Amino acid sequence: MIVITFARPTYVAQCLAHLARLRTRPAQVIVVDGSPDDDTAAVVTDMSDVDYVRHALGRGTMPESRQLGLARATGDVVAFIDDDAYVDPEWIDELVRPYADPEVVGVGGRAVNGIPGEDVEGLDEIGRLRPDGTLTGYFGADPHEVVDVDHLLGANMSFRRSALQEIGGIRGNYPGTCLCEESDISLRLGLRGGRLVFAPAAVVRHVAAPYTTGGQRFDRRYLYYSRRNHVVLLARVFGWASPMLRRYARTAIVAQRSYLRVFWERATGAEGDGSTSSRLRAPIVLTRSVVEMVGLVAGVPAAWVARARDRRAGVRSP
Repeated sequence: MIVITFARPTYVAQCLAHLARLRTRPAQVIVVDGSPDDDTAAVVTDMSDVDYVRHALGRGTMPESRQLGLARATGDVVAFIDDDAYVDPEWIDELVRPYADPEVVGVGGRAVNGIPGEDVEGLDEIGRLRPDGTLTGYFGADPHEVVDVDHLLGANMSFRRSALQEIGGIRGNYPGTCLCEESDISLRLGLRGGRLVFAPAAVVRHVAAPYTTGGQRFDRRYLYYSRRNHVVLLARVFGWASPMLRRYARTAIVAQRSYLRVFWERATGAEGDGSTSSRLRAPIVLTRSVVEMVGLVAGVPAAWVARARDRRAGVRSP
């Protein structure tokens, strides 16, 4: 059981409190802390049943933190949750149940965000990799049965430790808001024939803590890294020759039409209050499109660098 945290001592304390109330206790609880201060250490180091790992890799190194936790883990199954994800009492029992099938190499569960209707939205598209290279989420949905998926959510996921070792561990080089890093693990395991499933009864309450690395959720930094890291993901997992990479680029470009439409509606007064100030603010919408396109382009050299590092580390890429 590995908890990844960065400068959120209050949240990690709550996370650990919920873990202590599990019906079945995990064999290990490992907290991997990348905080620039000692506040989290003050919360964790006095807990005799918690294995505390500290690093100074800096911001945006969640996959590297996961790898440090994996290196310390000894169990057959390694589970990961975020510091702002609070487990239900039966979480671990439901998470490990699907491993009775030897073909299952990864199991994830629901991350409930308290959004009305999230339990029924996207029931047929949970954790899918689409032909155009995009990924679906819908990890708050409840299909009331275990279903196969292509990738898992980092806030509530687990893997056979042996399977992770077979693919060379957890790869870094997904910086910023660390998007796509958990999908990298899942898709690589899937390519090797492993089965990944979503167990909706394994529930965490995802409270979505504020970013401690600056910015807000879904801000321009998020948009940049969502495109940049996605290109890196597809190039690393499927290779430059994959048609999925070209389809993803085309899909990303076509998606910019929505920004242009909103810009035009605001600029002409068709949307909003029609005031002069509203029209003057219309170009701000276009900056989001620009950021996405810059991220898309930046993903290409970033992918070259990441693939070169993979080769040096002995991790095969297509």
